[in-house]
Amino acid sequence: MDEIEEMLQLIERELSNGKRPLFGAGVTVDAEAIYAAVERIRAAVPQAVREARIVLRDSEKRMEAESSRAREIVRKAEERADEILSEHQIVARAEEQANAIMRNAEAYAAKVRADAYNELVEMLAKTDEALSGSLELVRAALKNMGR
Repeated sequence: MDEIEEMLQLIERELSNGKRPLFGAGVTVDAEAIYAAVERIRAAVPQAVREARIVLRDSEKRMEAESSRAREIVRKAEERADEILSEHQIVARAEEQANAIMRNAEAYAAKVRADAYNELVEMLAKTDEALSGSLELVRAALKNMGR
């Protein structure tokens, strides 16, 4: 993403440093520099997409690990509940504890999934914003170049 920002700054500098023609509007810029910057932006965009995929993959791995941990917690809670059930006088208390553990594990798993989802949405929104800004600048540069 830093490379994209650098290229956008280069385009802005080219446009700012462009010379005004004697007649007409607009500016004369180094078209090769603009085209080179546009090509570098295009080359960098897939990197942003790869970064988003890495975040998604990491989030999925984290969600799976946390789900596995939650399943293990639930499994242990069920084992503990079975042991306690064999002791008649504390059956009610064991059920309460097991249910509380399961609710906590489910709530924790839901929170992890929500956090991962929110992180992914934020990353994709930033990527979208950067790409949209880049596209606007490229279109503006092309418009200023009379295209």
